[in-house]
Amino acid sequence: MHAFRGLGMRPLSPVHLKGSRTGGDLALRWIRRARAGGDAWESVEVPLGEESERYEIDILNGAAVVRTITAEVPAAAYPAAQQIADFGSAQSAVSVRVYQVNAVWGRGSPASATV
Repeated sequence: MHAFRGLGMRPLSPVHLKGSRTGGDLALRWIRRARAGGDAWESVEVPLGEESERYEIDILNGAAVVRTITAEVPAAAYPAAQQIADFGSAQSAVSVRVYQVNAVWGRGSPASATV
């Protein structure tokens, strides 16, 4: 007997994860992906396909997560003050993982980058 794991409900990883700096603050942005209905060429953005739009962004120091930021849009800020609290100084490069989250599966597959 095979147990159904519901893999089709796992959110896909976001794509095109980018960061830009204003002063010491880091602005993150990405593009979400859809599990279904994302093939149409007419729309600029894929349909949400989840009950709500939610993301968790892990800030990493090596392999250790030093902070998790939540967002309800495909963008987030990591202010210099938080960088100083997490690392002792503002960072020139930060490793991040961005997960889309849904109520059924939780965190989906991550997008990872050093920005």
